[in-house]
Amino acid sequence: MKTPSQLHRFAQFLLFYTLLVILWGAWVRISHSGDGCGASWPLCNGQVIPEAEHQKTWVEFSHRLTSGLFGLLVAYMFWAGRQIAPKGTPLRRALLAVLVLMITEALLGAKLVLFGLVGNNDSFLRLFAMGLHQVNSLLLSGMVALVALFSSDLPAKALDSAKVFAKKPLPKGALVFLVFFVVVAITGAFASLSSTLFPSESVLDGITKDFAPDAHYLLRIRISHPILATLIGGGLALFFWLKYQDETNEVLRKSTLQVCLMLAVAVVFGYITLFSLAPIWMKVIHLLIAHLVWIVLLRWYVLKKLAC
Repeated sequence: MKTPSQLHRFAQFLLFYTLLVILWGAWVRISHSGDGCGASWPLCNGQVIPEAEHQKTWVEFSHRLTSGLFGLLVAYMFWAGRQIAPKGTPLRRALLAVLVLMITEALLGAKLVLFGLVGNNDSFLRLFAMGLHQVNSLLLSGMVALVALFSSDLPAKALDSAKVFAKKPLPKGALVFLVFFVVVAITGAFASLSSTLFPSESVLDGITKDFAPDAHYLLRIRISHPILATLIGGGLALFFWLKYQDETNEVLRKSTLQVCLMLAVAVVFGYITLFSLAPIWMKVIHLLIAHLVWIVLLRWYVLKKLAC
């Protein structure tokens, strides 16, 4: 890569691949394949290429292969990007952030395996690790998206449009929007783990289990996700719809509408997933939508900050 446009195209590809690896990791957890390679890492059952008849071994092994390739792609982008991005620029900082987050993502994955926080483990330590994993994966996909953004001409277009129209200040507490979304995403990870370990036969059965006197702590906390998703997701969707009405910056207007629509899709699909008793494929799609919402929200925040 020798030009920003080449870096932009590579970052777009890497973003697609990042989401693929994250979703495959979710499939590993949902299918109870996290212990498919035993307690060894990075080897699988102590072997470079495992000899096994169990499907979960190959599910986990394939995830490790795709994750390993991801690490090489990130390292290459970091090296090549540094040749293009001047020192002290947002692009250079985003490249470093992707490299660091890739390493921490690998370490968190290793921790899950080495500490036995996989399969049917329902300990608080696993819950805590799941929360960290969710935050790190969001930051990772977000930073890859920012590399793609900063290597494009979109920031310049946002600035040019800001010169034509009166600048509108960044809404007070806009950074809190990102924090609120991360909180919702963390509760989503908790709810997904709960429904994986304690599946329900119906929505009524699930509610009954949640409020039973002897309910497992995972069952008690999973209701927090639909409540927070409705209040925060729905509230933010309304906020961005109203902002879209009076946004004059062409680039920001489009970005604002994207955030609004993605938030609405996330809330609606979340309820469809809930009332469908969270089948595996819907859990995976729901996670994908969450990352897409995070990406467009983060892009909006950065573009808005640049144009103010």
